[in-house]
Amino acid sequence: MNKLLRGLVLVGLLGLVLGVVALLGARSASRGALRSYEAGLRANGERLTFAELGHGRNTHALDSHSVITNAVARLGDGRLNPGLLEPRKFLRSGQAIVTWREPDLKWITVGASGRGGTWEEFNAQMLAAESSLREIREALKEPALDAGPLTNVFVGRRLDYAAIRKAAQWLVGAAENDLHQGRLEEALQNLEALGALARMEREECTLVAQMIRVAVAGLGLSVTWDALQAPGWREPQLERLQRAWEPVDLVEAVERGFVGVRVQGHELFALLRRYSGPQTGRFIRTLTSGGSLPLKRTFEDAGMDYLYLPAYKLTCIDEDELFFLKSMQESLVPLRLLKAHRPWAEAKQGSAAAIARLNRASSSPRRYRYFVSMMAIPNFARAGERAVQVETERQMTLAVIALKRFELRHGKLPSSLEALVPEFLATVPYDYMSAKPLRYRVGSDGRYVIYSVGEDGQDDGGDPKPGPGQANGLWTGRDAVWPAPAKEAAEAATQRDR
Repeated sequence: MNKLLRGLVLVGLLGLVLGVVALLGARSASRGALRSYEAGLRANGERLTFAELGHGRNTHALDSHSVITNAVARLGDGRLNPGLLEPRKFLRSGQAIVTWREPDLKWITVGASGRGGTWEEFNAQMLAAESSLREIREALKEPALDAGPLTNVFVGRRLDYAAIRKAAQWLVGAAENDLHQGRLEEALQNLEALGALARMEREECTLVAQMIRVAVAGLGLSVTWDALQAPGWREPQLERLQRAWEPVDLVEAVERGFVGVRVQGHELFALLRRYSGPQTGRFIRTLTSGGSLPLKRTFEDAGMDYLYLPAYKLTCIDEDELFFLKSMQESLVPLRLLKAHRPWAEAKQGSAAAIARLNRASSSPRRYRYFVSMMAIPNFARAGERAVQVETERQMTLAVIALKRFELRHGKLPSSLEALVPEFLATVPYDYMSAKPLRYRVGSDGRYVIYSVGEDGQDDGGDPKPGPGQANGLWTGRDAVWPAPAKEAAEAATQRDR
């Protein structure tokens, strides 16, 4: 019996040793594959660490972030919340309501504005806030390139994104109010500030900062459409409006954000390897809780600290990092194909396999092997799609501003967008969806149509009708058509029917 027992123990120990050897061998192979992949990325000019990004942040003479944050705090909420206004509200296919032209204020949610309100009341509220709005506009004459000096991607001054969003909403409200009151110059100053706010943090290497820029730009371009429906613009004013939106490149913005996510992930893996024991778990919990460590450690925390994380680091951390780097590299491919003048429908296919693989991993036991990847990889498909949409809207906005300038100077519309270059634009306005110039034509009634072919890449002749079950909107139609003002479109249709 003793011999049998000793034999079983010996076999068990031998199995354990062989298992450990196999695990270490697998980890060695994963580490080799990881190092080889990293070397290949660097050979192609990719930047994987914070130091490789090439700058240690800028020091700003004017801290526009702090000025905006303090000014926004003094604005309060206001009974008539400008954040609930809806510029360029689509009424039907290819037609939108001009917000400032409406006799009553229009809100995104019925009743959410605080029991209605009149333009007179809104004007009084905006005049009371003018001091703070003036501070915001002054700060945005030199928008900060980034959040200031920083030496570690996990430690640094946090930007107040809520304040940035609120500043954008109040600038939109101020612009709409000025347009309603007929104050074009004041409206233009608020529009210029919105363009500057969309440029702020353009060198910030975090995805959240760049997506805030996309959101601000989307809001600013919507109210710019409203503004372009106002009569009385002079060409020098339109030139200023054009200059406000020309430097905003949102494809570049999201690419920078994705590179920043990759850097953060790469350095997170390095820190996890450096930490030992419960220190690893404390770091993860601090990171996921926004910087504040929970007071009490739970039973699950102990299991994470003493069982899961040690096993993860011993067996699959290298495999996880390789999965992370490959996924992030594939997320960059569509944006770089766009910059190489490939249409969006083709470019985005490059990330389809990565998204499918990520979804499969997240719904299978393998998610435990990809601990950091499941936590760190963003929804890059949606981020890229939204950035390309808003960037295409920016191109349409620049085209329409230039068309209006051409018409003011020459007394007629141009026969093509190419005629705008170089007098009004440096290049022909570009459609990222087709990788060709935006479509443009002038009808027999003297009105023009300008549009993008939409996300499917198919030119449907400027058809804005949405697909089955879809609401009216710029990106729900067969083509993304620059909308006509709803009332003017209805009047034109009536004239044609007579």
